[in-house]
Amino acid sequence: MIPNNPKELNYSKVKTYRDCPYLFKLKYIDGKREGLIPATSLGVSIHRTLEAYHAQSNDPSELLRYYNRFWLGAGYGSAGEQMEYYLKGKRMLEVYEQKEYSRDTTVDSTEREFIFEYEGWRFRGKIDRVDRLPDGSWEVIDYKTDAAMDENFDIKDSLQLGIYSIGARRAWNMQKGKATMYFVALDKKISADFSIFDEKFILDTFILAGQSIEAGEFEPDTRHCKYCLMNNRCPYSTEKGEDKK
Repeated sequence: MIPNNPKELNYSKVKTYRDCPYLFKLKYIDGKREGLIPATSLGVSIHRTLEAYHAQSNDPSELLRYYNRFWLGAGYGSAGEQMEYYLKGKRMLEVYEQKEYSRDTTVDSTEREFIFEYEGWRFRGKIDRVDRLPDGSWEVIDYKTDAAMDENFDIKDSLQLGIYSIGARRAWNMQKGKATMYFVALDKKISADFSIFDEKFILDTFILAGQSIEAGEFEPDTRHCKYCLMNNRCPYSTEKGEDKK
């Protein structure tokens, strides 16, 4: 059985399929859900906080009020562990708050969705934040709450930022701008101009994954089992019982 709309692609689906076709099957065809762990739960809390703050407030001093309102307490093994991660998030947002006082961009929208069509496929995505820069150009921002970053990461190879920049141009006619990964835990941004991304290569990469999904090609790829949140439910996992905290 193929997903309800096999001609519709987004970054999460394509990344999952490229990491492990069988994981794609478990999530998007069989409907299995990944459980929460502390890192992912904290990520949800931070994303919800920033979305609400930028949509509803211009006062950085209210950030922690939003954090307390949107704190997600699921996925923790104990009250002590929950408090540990709560304090991690609080420290992130305290730094974020200070940067807000000197921000010179205008937040245009949060959780903004783009949709466009290409070669018979529909591409859909949702971007954490879209800013208007002082020179009139745009910045599309994806928040990352990981506490580490690959120093060898080459931003022009990012399928995520690539499809976001394409979506901004094609769906919203934002021809001039940059795509940014904002590592909130590290207070660090990595950005690239929309023009740096190879549009044809990115779209063709998405379509290739879509064609394989349509063909029902769901062979397991065990290279990522160690980090997979489904490893206790996957018959092919090489890391059953691995602690991923």
